[in-house]
Amino acid sequence: MNLKSYIKKIRLSIYLVIFIIITVNINIILDIRLEEALSSLVYIDTMILIMCTLFFILGYRSYIKDYKSLFDYINNNKNCKFKNDKLKEVIDRNFLENEKVVESLRKEIEEINDYMTKWIHEIKIPITVLEIISQRVREIESSTSNSFDLHKQINIELKRIDNLVQQALYISKCGDYSSSFLIEEINLDKLVKEIIKKNKYLFIYNSIELKIGNLNKNILSDKKWIMHIIEQIINNSCKYIKENGIVEIYIQNEDNGIELHIKDNGIGIKKEDINRVFDKGYVGKHKEITKSTGMGLYISKKILNKLSHDITIKSKENEFCDVCITFYNLSDYFNVT
Repeated sequence: MNLKSYIKKIRLSIYLVIFIIITVNINIILDIRLEEALSSLVYIDTMILIMCTLFFILGYRSYIKDYKSLFDYINNNKNCKFKNDKLKEVIDRNFLENEKVVESLRKEIEEINDYMTKWIHEIKIPITVLEIISQRVREIESSTSNSFDLHKQINIELKRIDNLVQQALYISKCGDYSSSFLIEEINLDKLVKEIIKKNKYLFIYNSIELKIGNLNKNILSDKKWIMHIIEQIINNSCKYIKENGIVEIYIQNEDNGIELHIKDNGIGIKKEDINRVFDKGYVGKHKEITKSTGMGLYISKKILNKLSHDITIKSKENEFCDVCITFYNLSDYFNVT
């Protein structure tokens, strides 16, 4: 908005005026019939330059005024007198789009920061427990009578650490969920068995009976995300179930797709809390049993929605908890989205 930029903007007009003055002067000088007008040529040139300078000054002032009103409008000054309706429309549209992007990014950053804060505090718990167990192992290294119990405790705490680290890694990737999606055909039977094998100690140490139905169905989804979500749900079932409990994993065919159910006979969820399980930071009765960030189901639902899947929970306190993931038919994806 300085003089240099204004001159650059109207340089073609300046060149035109200079060209006209030069052309007129040459014609007057070379035309014998206009010899008497030569005495007035300086006066005419002077008047033209004065008029051009005047219009230059007025144009520059208008230029400054227009830019000032534009800046005022951009800075949300309601008292500004900006009259370019088309430019207003473009500015308003771009502002609205940018505000949505900024707000979305701000929420994502807040979610990640909140989770990482809770995660950092929670990771200290199993680390401290492992330190204590390590001291006990050194004290009884000559005896093997309690070796299995100690091995069990160490593996449980290490599994907790592994789960927390995995959660942190996945949440750090989900600033823009769709950017990391790789959709492919996945066999649910192979996927669930891979998860069970990875988490076998949870079932062995807690004497949990596992019942797996016929899961031989293929779905279209992102394998890493789906595997992570199902693993989190299974871990929750093992975490909040009583010893010698039962975890059932089965599928149901529906008209709109396939439902994968992970059901346990654990502590369940209170009736008044069932509608809040997917809220950010929700822990409910879980907090009485073990530490929890309250972010697992919240993130899982967001990811599943982005993948055009769905997740619901049915539960009765002290009886059961049934988590259902719905993988819609390909023809229904457009409706769901």
